[in-house]
Amino acid sequence: MNFQALPWQSDWLSASHTLTEAHHHAWIVSGREGDGLSTAGAALAALLLCETPSNGKACGECGSCKWLAGDVHPDFMRLAPQESDDEVSRLPIIKIDAAREAVEFMQLSASTRRGRVLLVDTANALSRDSANALLKALEEPPADTRWLLVSAHPARLLATIRSRALKLALPRPSRTAALDWLMGEGADRAAAELALSATRGSPMAAFGIIQSGGIAATGDFIKDLLSPRTLPTLSWGAWVDSGGKTDRRARFTLLLSLLVDWTADWARVRSGLSPLRFESQRTGLAALAEALPLSAALSYHRALLRQLGVPDTTLSARLQLESILLDYRTCFSR
Repeated sequence: MNFQALPWQSDWLSASHTLTEAHHHAWIVSGREGDGLSTAGAALAALLLCETPSNGKACGECGSCKWLAGDVHPDFMRLAPQESDDEVSRLPIIKIDAAREAVEFMQLSASTRRGRVLLVDTANALSRDSANALLKALEEPPADTRWLLVSAHPARLLATIRSRALKLALPRPSRTAALDWLMGEGADRAAAELALSATRGSPMAAFGIIQSGGIAATGDFIKDLLSPRTLPTLSWGAWVDSGGKTDRRARFTLLLSLLVDWTADWARVRSGLSPLRFESQRTGLAALAEALPLSAALSYHRALLRQLGVPDTTLSARLQLESILLDYRTCFSR
């Protein structure tokens, strides 16, 4: 597990460490998943346990840091959904037995003066029973404990948990910082720019798209969107499904994001405004806009936005995409 903060998280990490040392016991680490949310939570856990922190970061050299690096720290536990090894997509759930084990762990005496730390990543994966088990411990927490709940959607947590935890909001990285990081990871600048645009500036999500081979397909997808009646729905579904689990998620996210921005520009052109992202496709967007009432375009766009806000489901990425593209084709066949 990586406990090193990302470059744009340094100031946040230092400020969060000061707060968590001086106040309260339970904290919700919130932000966008694609900005390195899990990494930020892990880095804060390491800093809380570090024996000799320096400049707002864990030193990496003390006994605590070495224990963490070796995944053998006696005072640290990460509570997370169990990963599935098969190809069946499942909702990520933290079960009640795992939550009870974590609560029992936090009741034990700490081995070091830094106390104990529980990292729940992600807290939105807690089942209702698991959340209630954790809630009882949060109401009367053991001494010298810190409870870090990582959540990209804190509003979906139980209100009773939110009321017992303070929020640490992870700021978004600047586009320059995100671009520099991607290029430092070996990404081509042009590919990095496209990926950041597709993910609204989320560097980790952009990196996943680049690794999945999604950037190379972007031009072909836009070309197909310009000819909706012949759009090869099944071919794009097969492309999404051809990668591994991580690639499938990244490819689906890429195409959905492109569609959201495409339909937003489509509606803008229909209203006599300039496109925000696809200026080079203005003529094609204008031709599409003439073929569809504005109300229908906006209705489809709203449906895409709802899709963006839905958490992972058991429905395959391929089936979701094919359904979305079929609706796109249907818009022009009325």
